[in-house]
Amino acid sequence: MFAVLVLGLLLTLAVAIVGWFRPLPAKPPSAPVYSSQQIADAKAKVCAEYQKVHSAITTNTSRDRGTDPTAQQIFGLNGRQALLAGSEYLRTVVSAEPATPSELASTIRKLADLYQEATVDYLDSLPDADMDPVVHASDEATLKIESLCK
Repeated sequence: MFAVLVLGLLLTLAVAIVGWFRPLPAKPPSAPVYSSQQIADAKAKVCAEYQKVHSAITTNTSRDRGTDPTAQQIFGLNGRQALLAGSEYLRTVVSAEPATPSELASTIRKLADLYQEATVDYLDSLPDADMDPVVHASDEATLKIESLCK
């Protein structure tokens, strides 16, 4: 009887010791907190880079293509490259600036998605009428970004 009592006490003590040294469950990581200066700097960087991409896309998609079929193909290719490169560049910039305000970051990501969709649509030679929803959504995202960047 005494042996059973000692064995029970030792077992309880062993469980207590193991529990004492067992690591605590990991706390979920808290969202980083950024200073107002970090947020302002990130916003300024993202907005400046957005303007650069917007200018490149506008320049390459609004040129007079003329009547030469070869020139038309080259201008079309330049526009598609501007959309694709611009979308990837915007994603890179937003990823590198985690303090970017969430609404601006999500709208930039949405615009990058739309640029990629438009690129595929252009490559698929869709008629303008079929591309109107993507173009309209891109215009809306552009206006929102420009208002957020003021």
